[in-house]
Amino acid sequence: MANLVGVAPVTLRAWERRYGLPTPQRGAQGYRLYSDYDVRTLRWLKARTADGMSISRAAEHLMHLRRTGADPVADAAPVERADGTLLLPGMAAPNIMVRSSHGEPLELASLWSTSNIVINFMRHFGCIFCREWLYKFERCVPALRADNILPLVLGIGDAEHALPVATQLAPSAVCLVSPETTAHTAYGITRGSLMQLAGPSVISSVVRAARSGQMQGQTTGDYTMLGGVFAVDMSGVVRYAFYGSHAGDHPEPDTFVASVRSAFRIG
Repeated sequence: MANLVGVAPVTLRAWERRYGLPTPQRGAQGYRLYSDYDVRTLRWLKARTADGMSISRAAEHLMHLRRTGADPVADAAPVERADGTLLLPGMAAPNIMVRSSHGEPLELASLWSTSNIVINFMRHFGCIFCREWLYKFERCVPALRADNILPLVLGIGDAEHALPVATQLAPSAVCLVSPETTAHTAYGITRGSLMQLAGPSVISSVVRAARSGQMQGQTTGDYTMLGGVFAVDMSGVVRYAFYGSHAGDHPEPDTFVASVRSAFRIG
C-alpha cells in the first residue's frame, strides 16, 4: 500500500492511529486488508497535504464532507495498476482467455459480467496444498452462491487433469484450465523461491494437508508457481486479493467467506 499511494508505512500507521483514516479491516493473522475505498482515501489525503494543507486539517475536512454526504472519494473508478505490481483491491481485473473443464475457450469477463466471482488460482492440479484448499473451499461454496457469488477454480493443465479434481474436491465450483502460466502471471502470481517451495513452512503444511486426508497427485504445468485467490465484482474490479506466501499458504476458511462478503459489501 505504501508503494501504491506513495506514503511511507510509518505515516500510514500514524494517520490510521491519530485520525482513523483509513479504516482497513484485519485478516485472520492481523494483517491490514485495504479496500479500493481505502486507496482512494489515502490518495485524497496525500493530494491535500501536497497542496499545503496539514494532515490534521485534511482529515477533519474529509470527515466533515462525509458527514454532509459529499464524500470526495466515493467514486468507484478502478485504481491504476503499475506494471509488474501485485493486483490489489480497487484495480481492474485482467480479462484473460481460459478454457472450461471441457475445453471450450472463454473470457473471464463473460463470467463476471453476470455475477460477482471468486477465482482460485491453483498451483497445479496435483498439488496437495491446492487439493486441501479446494476440499475446504467446497464447504464455503453454498454461502457464496447464496450471495450470487460464482466460485471458480483455475489450474494449469488441461481438461484431462481438471475434471477428476473438480468432480472430487470442488464439484460445486466452476473448473477452468489454462495450459500455460499466462493467467497466473496476469494476476501477479509468481514462481516461488526455494524457501517458498521447500522451506520449513511448506514442510509443516505437508503434515497439515495430509491430516486432512489429501495426497499429492500428478504434477501438471509449472510446479514452481504459487497460488492466489481473488474476488472480482460485476464491473471487473478486484475487491479481494490473497497471494500465497509459500506453496502451502491459503486463506483461513473460517474467515474467508466473511472477508469476501465484506469486500463486496454484502450484509
